[in-house]
Amino acid sequence: MKTDTSKHWEEIMSSNTKKTRSSMWWWSWLLAISFKQHLLISALLRLSLIAYAQIHDSQSAVPYTDIDYKVVTDGARQVLQGESPFARHTYRYSPILAYLQLPNLFVHAAFGKLIYSMFDLLIAIVIHRLAYMVVKGQFEKTVQHLFYQASKSHECKYFDALDERNQPETVARGAACFWLYNPLTAVISTRGSGDSFSSFFVILSLYLLIRAEHRQEHSNWLIFFAGVSHGIVIHLRLYPLLFSLAYYLSLSTSLVRNFRNLLQQIFRPNVQQLCLVLGTLSSLVLLTWTFFSLYGYQYLYEAYIYHFVRKDARHNFSLHFLMQYLSTGEEGESSLLIKLLVLGPQLVLIIYLSLTFGQFRQTLPFCVFTLAFVLVTYNSVVTSQYFIWYMAIFPLCLNNLKLLSWPRCFMLLALWICAQALWLLPAYLLEFRTWNTFNWIGAQSAIFFLANSYILKELLAHYGFTHFKISYKKFR
Repeated sequence: MKTDTSKHWEEIMSSNTKKTRSSMWWWSWLLAISFKQHLLISALLRLSLIAYAQIHDSQSAVPYTDIDYKVVTDGARQVLQGESPFARHTYRYSPILAYLQLPNLFVHAAFGKLIYSMFDLLIAIVIHRLAYMVVKGQFEKTVQHLFYQASKSHECKYFDALDERNQPETVARGAACFWLYNPLTAVISTRGSGDSFSSFFVILSLYLLIRAEHRQEHSNWLIFFAGVSHGIVIHLRLYPLLFSLAYYLSLSTSLVRNFRNLLQQIFRPNVQQLCLVLGTLSSLVLLTWTFFSLYGYQYLYEAYIYHFVRKDARHNFSLHFLMQYLSTGEEGESSLLIKLLVLGPQLVLIIYLSLTFGQFRQTLPFCVFTLAFVLVTYNSVVTSQYFIWYMAIFPLCLNNLKLLSWPRCFMLLALWICAQALWLLPAYLLEFRTWNTFNWIGAQSAIFFLANSYILKELLAHYGFTHFKISYKKFR
């Protein structure tokens, strides 16, 4: 009996549905509701939060809406008047965000939140498709390997994935729901933060790069458009620039084992690497040149240069907050030393992680996740919005972290939440009670840094490839 791969997969899915539903109640709930229904529920939750924000902001002295949302709306008002968005003091974002929030001025003040919430849902859709594609591709490779070992044709009558958690739809739906029902991501987007907008292009770049490996035809075009997406997100936020080495190495045809190999990869790129570079440069240069033509040097300074020379003395989660606060106004050697202390460890870890996990597209999502985690943890400024940088990618890594037991998972989550809560107490007393808690905040920032470093160490230690246990009853 001749059966193609898609029919094989349908047999696997149907034969394991009952076993999967009986494993855990929340898995049963995930599978009982279709992915479209999950999207609908998540959309309603976000609409409810946006409606709540309108009531909260009118009643409370502590606003729900992010201050950056108001700044970008003011920038949109400047654009509507024919001026530069950078005429608004502290506007230090891409002009694209101001254009996105133009409807705030003539439709409703919360329209931008609807846009960012829509990108929340789009991220979930891409996560679902990418997770499904990766797990299904890994499974099919395992089956093909078994056929090869058995010296049979690539056809079988029955085969079964014994580990129901590895079913692609189960993994994909679980990964997407991790993002959709994450309270932090829902709150951040409904507060009006644009990080979901930029995170969408990070996920899209990963999807296109991995899709190119699974689809040989038009693979170069897929990689080119991955580069286009990468260029867009670099224009929006500078931090994805540091994912470039991992993206580039994932397209290589040989491993980098020493510094000489690395130089050869950089100066002798293959066709796919050239497509990635050309795509990235085309979108990045086009957007940068367009806005430079419209707004001049002020655009370059506020959107890019400022972020390299800034010294933020306002309280935040960063390990370096207290050092920067105490050195406010100092220049020269002291300022240079602080920058080296901030950037040095980051660069070392970025290069190490890119070389370790960035050379294979199978491990590329985990590589990008760890890079984003390091960028946030070691950054000179850390706010809660920055957590979205790695939370958007983390769902793609869940299936490879099965070595972590459930008790340890809950312990790491509790550690992360408690470290934030301990920091928020002195931060609240400083901002709303005007207590002098700077040293206390500095100590809690150090604790938060240590907690995040331990979490990263645990995730690196427990990362593993997906293994499939296959039983096959009859070949012919």
